[in-house]
Amino acid sequence: MRAGDLRASVERRGDATVVRLGGVLDVDTCPSLRSAVIACLAAEPSVIVLDVADLRHRDDVALTVLPALAQHAAAWPGSAVTLAAAPPSLASALDRMAVARLVPLFPTTDAALAHRPDSSAPHRLRATLQPMVDATAAARHLVGRACRLWGVSRIGDLAELVVTELVSNVVRHARTEMEVCVGLRRRLLHISVRDHSSALPRPGATNDSLREDGRGLLVISALTAAWGYTPVPDGKVVWATLRI
Repeated sequence: MRAGDLRASVERRGDATVVRLGGVLDVDTCPSLRSAVIACLAAEPSVIVLDVADLRHRDDVALTVLPALAQHAAAWPGSAVTLAAAPPSLASALDRMAVARLVPLFPTTDAALAHRPDSSAPHRLRATLQPMVDATAAARHLVGRACRLWGVSRIGDLAELVVTELVSNVVRHARTEMEVCVGLRRRLLHISVRDHSSALPRPGATNDSLREDGRGLLVISALTAAWGYTPVPDGKVVWATLRI
């Protein structure tokens, strides 16, 4: 990916993703960095390492995009974001802006990959469903089974209600095959539904895209710690996070 003066190349390393950045990061190229990282999240890596050895920055303020991306990745799909190989001038700026306190910085990419703050692999279950009436029941069964299996049954009913809203959206509006995923990482339960429609949820709309009666987004927002949507090349992922 290349946009303006910012370059990003992506490499998968097992369950991790390395993004090698080059060129200039400033207020104009921040959206390109954000798009590159969010695109990586669709594969649900355990960690995203941003190799910044060839990155320069024009404005310290632009560096604040890094903690924001780390927060987004933590909300869904529970991925960690780390930095690696910062040249001295960039490392000083990261320290000056307190970014390094929020996004770990390692001397090399290999060091970042070797250090996992949560070494245990995330628990994750998936199911591919068709946009049929019984899809919501199948999704509830998947989420309920996951909660029992992972010892978090106390939020099982809440999680089943959330996944029902997400799947109902696909059945009513997207009407495409969907992948339902539930994962547990860092004491957070992550629920996501990926479909093949490019139509995005519209928060605040009277007839929002999560329910015909306009209550779906309100339900999701009220019941979860965070929720959002991530466009992907073949559609979108709508996700929600619940605290254990």
